Amino acid sequence: MLDHEKNDHHGSKAASAMPPTCPVSHSTLTHRLCEVDGFDIWRCPETATDFVWPMPGEAVLKKLYDREAWFEGGERGGYENYDVQTEPSLHLVASLLDRFPQREAAYSVLDVGCGYGTHLKVAADRQWKCVGVEPSLHARNIAIERHGEQMSIVERVEDVLPQCFDLVLLLEVIEHLTDPYTLFFTLFGKGLIGPETLVVVTTPNARSNDAVESLGSWAYRHPPSHLVYYSAKSLGIFLKRLMFKDITLRGLVDLPPRETVRFADEESSINDALSSSLGVCAEAKGSDFKEFMHERYVPGAYWKLTEYEHLPRYAFASTFAKNAKALDFGCGTGYGSKYLSNVAASVVGLDISEEAISWAKEMHRNPGLQFERRSDLGQGMEPHSFDLVTCFEMIEHVNHEMQIATVSSIANLLKPEGKLVISTPDPQFTAPYGDNPYHLREMTEVEFRELLEVSFKHVTMLKQWIRPNVFIGLETIPTNDAIEFGRVTPTGTDDFPIGFVAICSNQPFDLPPQFCQFDTTSDYTGQMLEAEHRLNRQRFDNQKLVERNERLSADKEWHIEQVHLHKAVLQERDAELQLRREEFQATLRVMQEREHELSGLKQELNDTRTWVASLNEGKDWLAEQNRKLEIQIAEQRRIAQEAETRLSIIMNSKAYRSLKKLGLAPTPGLEKQ
Repeated sequence: MLDHEKNDHHGSKAASAMPPTCPVSHSTLTHRLCEVDGFDIWRCPETATDFVWPMPGEAVLKKLYDREAWFEGGERGGYENYDVQTEPSLHLVASLLDRFPQREAAYSVLDVGCGYGTHLKVAADRQWKCVGVEPSLHARNIAIERHGEQMSIVERVEDVLPQCFDLVLLLEVIEHLTDPYTLFFTLFGKGLIGPETLVVVTTPNARSNDAVESLGSWAYRHPPSHLVYYSAKSLGIFLKRLMFKDITLRGLVDLPPRETVRFADEESSINDALSSSLGVCAEAKGSDFKEFMHERYVPGAYWKLTEYEHLPRYAFASTFAKNAKALDFGCGTGYGSKYLSNVAASVVGLDISEEAISWAKEMHRNPGLQFERRSDLGQGMEPHSFDLVTCFEMIEHVNHEMQIATVSSIANLLKPEGKLVISTPDPQFTAPYGDNPYHLREMTEVEFRELLEVSFKHVTMLKQWIRPNVFIGLETIPTNDAIEFGRVTPTGTDDFPIGFVAICSNQPFDLPPQFCQFDTTSDYTGQMLEAEHRLNRQRFDNQKLVERNERLSADKEWHIEQVHLHKAVLQERDAELQLRREEFQATLRVMQEREHELSGLKQELNDTRTWVASLNEGKDWLAEQNRKLEIQIAEQRRIAQEAETRLSIIMNSKAYRSLKKLGLAPTPGLEKQ
């Protein structure tokens, strides 16, 4: 085993900046590894992951992948010939499909980063329902042109219709993503991955001997195309955090065996075992992450409205948290606790769920931040020990009795001058969503205030709305000293707030300033235009579908008419066939009668043959008798002839003539008589 000595290369840029966060572990204990084509590559020893930092923006990546040259131009990080270079992976897809037993209902597969649809074609030929996601306009057009009748190809995962797939493929895709969690949050959030879904991920092996030794010259380390470089260990950690229960890791494409090379501060038996593999294949199944995030907010989930509901509350509460000792009561996935820890002296995230606390500990790290699982409403914690308690969207999850106990326990945990910032949804806002089985008691504003005033002397009730905004100013974010609020139009709707945010204390406090937060991560105008473009495209597609349906309807009517004509012809043929059947039956009866007659004639013929045989026997006897008679007759004739000859001789003899003269000769005729 060789420990690689060239494990860290610290440049001036790296030394002057705080280490970036690993996209897999979320740890900041990262080290600069090397530089490739002007991009800094960092390494996370905890998960054996390498990554580019800073990451290129979405616009840069979209421009990169939309081009034909990336798929056919032989660029570094791209393809020289996409079809030829993807052909070797087809056997992997076929082997995966072979594992699914035959059944009447069709299986379904989602291929994220489907390229030209090459892998999906293998499944489509086996009658699978196929959906592909391909961000590249060029590749997407090729896939639709080639296989549009056999599969559905969309640009984004968000465009996939909700359904749970049997198989989800990410083949040589995950290394292209700036944040792998965001993609999977969307897959789970839309219900595309369920507990029975098999997820298969392949990627170059960043802990192969070549990758560790070559560093920046490794063949697969080519930003901005490849951004995160995974090992078997990092893939396993990533999938485990997504709560997959059954995870299998194996190598792809064996390299010549040699002694394992590793970084000095990394140890992993799975990485060592696969150090002679060019790639890594991870298969995962059995995740209940969809259920986990169903009633918990996970930052990065695909629905922006959820972000607008949850994140601003912590931003508002952070105005009370500076240098404070804070408790995040019902912290869920811990994102809010992490947010508060950026300004608070210390933060404790508390939740009853073991899964939530485990997730929070793994995903959110900060000095002074800790997470605890408790089921005693915090009653076992030191009383009067917190300056600030936040409790957002938790109180509606328990019944009325537990609500009273919860607020009372929180009041006991606060210092005399401490504050509780607590929220709950407005039932009028949640009503259109239907019944929520997780909400045991939602409260009106009056009911919410009554609950809080049992334990707190001072309660200020605020409301939370979500609005699009227009801002005119010098900077993206307005300064606190000069801002004027108004309406874009003179009139507007006084709709229900999404919820109530209350500030509670047993000491008087100043009314906080109203809070407005701008989303600078989203281009609202661009999103509206894109939404309009998508809507127009959808309208166009719908119009084409309408026209197609009209053509199909016309074709259907024609086919129906043809069916009626064919039915009439078939009826005539059925009648004719029936007549033929009757004739056949009659003929069959005649044949049966003839058969019976023939049987009788056969019997008569046999009798006749027997009689003829007996006649032939009599004929033969008569012939024999006749032959004997003929012999006797012939013999008699001979005797007679001899007698006549002797008589003639006698009568012609002298003696007879002498006797005749004397009258003594006998008369021959009289002698005979």
